Amino acid sequence: MNSYRVELPQDSVTALNLDSFILAKQMVKHSKLSINELLVRLQRLPYENQSLYSLWDGEHLDLTFNPESTDDFDINIVGTYIVLKMSAYSVLKPLIADFGEFIKINTDRGEMMLFNLLTFGKEDPQLTEVKYTDGFEDGLKSLVFDKEDIYKKSLYKSKLEGGDLIYCNEQFFNEVKLNNLTGITFYTDLIGMFPKA
Repeated sequence: MNSYRVELPQDSVTALNLDSFILAKQMVKHSKLSINELLVRLQRLPYENQSLYSLWDGEHLDLTFNPESTDDFDINIVGTYIVLKMSAYSVLKPLIADFGEFIKINTDRGEMMLFNLLTFGKEDPQLTEVKYTDGFEDGLKSLVFDKEDIYKKSLYKSKLEGGDLIYCNEQFFNEVKLNNLTGITFYTDLIGMFPKA
């Protein structure tokens, strides 16, 4: 079972205006937390795997697309969030629903679904190697996932990598390709700064 890193296509601009501050400003209206508390938790969210619904009692978010982006993808990657057009959502929901949560979003391009990934893949300790610089940990030299662990996980993150990247198994890769869904590039280089597709 191969692992792939999931990224925006090269030369694409992040299409959706979505960051921790934008989320916190909307969520504070329906949260017991202050905007500062929300910001701290949202910035830690990828590594701590916290549900957005645990921070907020809202039902949907209102977001806009970057006017500089002319891309009209089925799937948009924004950090560790995946934004799906409703057509992509209907295809991928059965495959990814167990690995995170969906939040309805209203955008200037119509209704979509935000997927917050809440699953880590287990790294293979024999094949994953930490990089050291001057005696201090400095990222990873290599990253390999335990094939048995990811077999049934279509999407996942890596704790050792820091939870900042999205990975998928062959099942997700094949489903996206089979349905000609746009907006994703798959890389077999799981940690490189400038990977090749």
